[in-house]
Parts: sequence; structure tokens; C-alpha cells
Amino acid sequence: MKEVSLLELIGRSAAKVAAGAGVAALLLWLTYVMLDIGHMQSGFTLPQSSY
Repeated sequence: MKEVSLLELIGRSAAKVAAGAGVAALLLWLTYVMLDIGHMQSGFTLPQSSY
């Protein structure tokens, strides 16, 4: 094993957290879009400011 600096370790763990959060956000957004399409039955709809 070669020496790894503390900054590199922090960077790698931060990258893993960011990737995980990105995947989770994408899944949540996809679920929201699918539910929205199921309710509206009008194809793809962007979130409206007024409900």
C-alpha cells in the first residue's frame, strides 16, 4: 500500500458521499415524475409553481 495523504482520503470519501447523494436524488426525482405522470396522465410535466 502506498502512502495516501489525509486530503486525498477526505476527497475520496466526499466523492463517495456526493455520488451516493446524487443517485438517491435521481431515484427520488424519477419516483416523483412517475407518480406525477400516473396522477396527471398527461405525459411529462414540469413541477408547477402554483398548485
